[in-house]
Amino acid sequence: MAFELSFKHRNLPDQLADHIVDLLAKGELAAGQRLFEKDICDLLGVSRVPVREAFRILGAQGVMRTEPNRGSFLADLGPDEMVEMLEIRLTVERIAFRRLLKIVPGNPVILDELREAIDRMRVAARIGDQLTYYRSDLGFHAKVVELSMSPTLKPIWDSLSRSVLVLLMKELNPNFDYEAAIHDHEVLVELLQGGKQALLEREVEKHITNTRDKRLGRASLPKSDVASQ
Repeated sequence: MAFELSFKHRNLPDQLADHIVDLLAKGELAAGQRLFEKDICDLLGVSRVPVREAFRILGAQGVMRTEPNRGSFLADLGPDEMVEMLEIRLTVERIAFRRLLKIVPGNPVILDELREAIDRMRVAARIGDQLTYYRSDLGFHAKVVELSMSPTLKPIWDSLSRSVLVLLMKELNPNFDYEAAIHDHEVLVELLQGGKQALLEREVEKHITNTRDKRLGRASLPKSDVASQ
């Protein structure tokens, strides 16, 4: 089937990388599965050049791996790798929120952008589409990183976000509580608006560690100093 270009302002390899991750997240591709460029070309109706570049992007982000003389495979991350990924995510988001705490007093209108991201989560929740919801959820966190205006954090976030999406989709829950999840994000915005750093950092840590606990059990992330504040 021909691939529909739904993100006209993004390049084709990046869109293809997203589409491959969607297939993995939905279980239509399996972790550890070997991927052939020709199969993806035939599936999506595109040439090999952008598919090869999409494979390169996913390889750089840890979603795929290439083995000499064997081919390209979707990564099969174990619990240790996933915990490490969430440790990095937690560090990135802590720093991003700290930076935002300094920016918001002089430019409170940027909170509206976070509220708009939450509105997109509500739309996905109404239709009950967990993949779309999680993409919107990660869109909120991507916006936090973007608004923090850190040239260091954004490439790190970009390298993590696709793997985080796969992790979030690891166990679909038909009873997923969308309203509770949305409320968690509203709390983050309220704490940002109130300038409550200690409470905000606690909430950020809880938000990330809940992802770990629900999908990986309680193999703990390092304890922060925030809990003692």
